[in-house]
Amino acid sequence: MVICSTIACGHCSYCRAGYFAQCDNANPNGKLAGTAFFGGPESTGPFDGLQAERARIPYANTTLVRLPHEVSDEQALPISDIFPTGWFGAKLAEVSEGDTVAVFGCGPVGQFAIISAFLQGASRVLAVDAIPDRLEAARSHTAEVIDFEAEDPVEAIRRLTGGIGVDKAIDAVGVDATSPDAGPAASSDHDEQSAQALRWAVDALAKAGTLAIIGVYSPELQSFPIGQAFNKNLTLRMGNCNHRRYVPELVELVRTGAVDPSTALTNIDGVTDAISAYRAFDERQPGRLKVKLEPTA
Repeated sequence: MVICSTIACGHCSYCRAGYFAQCDNANPNGKLAGTAFFGGPESTGPFDGLQAERARIPYANTTLVRLPHEVSDEQALPISDIFPTGWFGAKLAEVSEGDTVAVFGCGPVGQFAIISAFLQGASRVLAVDAIPDRLEAARSHTAEVIDFEAEDPVEAIRRLTGGIGVDKAIDAVGVDATSPDAGPAASSDHDEQSAQALRWAVDALAKAGTLAIIGVYSPELQSFPIGQAFNKNLTLRMGNCNHRRYVPELVELVRTGAVDPSTALTNIDGVTDAISAYRAFDERQPGRLKVKLEPTA
């Protein structure tokens, strides 16, 4: 079985419409509290995380999805969260045949947004990041990479699209848009820093393009270039992934060999090393794109 990272009852009006992330019943804080998910803050439930010997799964008949024997544990791990989130990003962006798509952020979710954009019909994907191993991983998925520390990403995208811009853009960065090397001065204008990927995306989109936001932002964020987006007739779509809506489809893609999500797992650490593993990932240490934590004796 694979566990969907967001929790949903499966029978309320939102779940029945496919908006599992907005389930009316899963979050004990009430119908207006928003998405419930494992390992989140108090506002999301809270529900304990799943890096444990045993776990209680609310609404298990909906939250659990049976796996065929052809799908390995390593392939199933990304299907719980990062693969459906990337797939959801491409769906939100309304990627269609022949589109040129920009993906901002080449972390684990960004990698699956790249894969998903191609699977959904994109002819080109331009991937923006500054961490070498993440750019190399994006290149391995046949994306054209742009290092935003080496060149202005908006100018690069315009150059690569004949001055027009991309048809669709996916923000897979969210609040982590600030540089990991930024000093204390970087917090002087937190909203501006946090919305950097959004600003690049709005700038880089062609007129009448679509922006999908799957990077997580704080409810307190107030800064967004709404006037520029309005003047370009952009479509904005965003939100938490409705995992249960997409997981069965992705399981089938993996079963048939159309995609192998286990390639995203770059490291295997013991559960007892979880804290150091998290710290290494947070510091963007080379080669740590996605870590699998193995139970240890």
